[in-house]
Amino acid sequence: MIVINGFSAFVTQEIDLQNPIFLTFMMKKLLTIATLLLVSVPAVLAQSFEFRYHGESLADGATVTIQAEEDEWGFGEMNCYTNPSSDPNNGLILKILSGNENSGDATIKIEENTLFPSRILWCMGSSCMMVLNPSITRPFTAENGICQVQFDAENIQSEGHLLATLTATIGSETHMVKIKFVYGEQPAIPGDVNGDGSVTAGDVTLLYNIMLNNDYTGVVNADQNGDGNVTAGDVTTIYNILLGN
Repeated sequence: MIVINGFSAFVTQEIDLQNPIFLTFMMKKLLTIATLLLVSVPAVLAQSFEFRYHGESLADGATVTIQAEEDEWGFGEMNCYTNPSSDPNNGLILKILSGNENSGDATIKIEENTLFPSRILWCMGSSCMMVLNPSITRPFTAENGICQVQFDAENIQSEGHLLATLTATIGSETHMVKIKFVYGEQPAIPGDVNGDGSVTAGDVTLLYNIMLNNDYTGVVNADQNGDGNVTAGDVTTIYNILLGN
């Protein structure tokens, strides 16, 4: 025997645990709760594709930063390439992880451009086109599970940077990566996530916003440890800087 409070009458009642009516009532309640829990918890679907750079997986919204280099033919042009060779492990690719779909749509959007290159080329696999507008969307296919992403800025005219956002969608799944070409700019201050020239607790807050809410507002330099992802390791890096380690 146990004693519980009856909520409707606010009185104490005695309940016999062996009573069939009580057992049936409790079983129905448990089944109702279990059903509600199953309905309220969304199904977790396995990620079917991702971006990789130099063979390493990239988190959503990660920035790939590439320094300009002089062309190999000695013409004096400064260029930036996401894929300097045909080796898929030597550049930026989209990799199919699971599922039967390997085709979708991709959008490249130029967010900032102070390099003013003479040519901007964008290839998804073997299909290439000149980037003549700030935003372009096109279909792509990942042959044999891999789609090389070639994004080139050639014959750069001035110092600065070019920042582009690449978004890919296959089915109902979407992932994004940022590409930043740099020429002549001063390197970012270690720990300075928001680019204000100092390292403070505000930089840590921005990293938490990325990890918890995928919010990149005000972020200039998120990947502090250079692993291509934004994780707790980047927060640790900033804490060590703040502590003088």
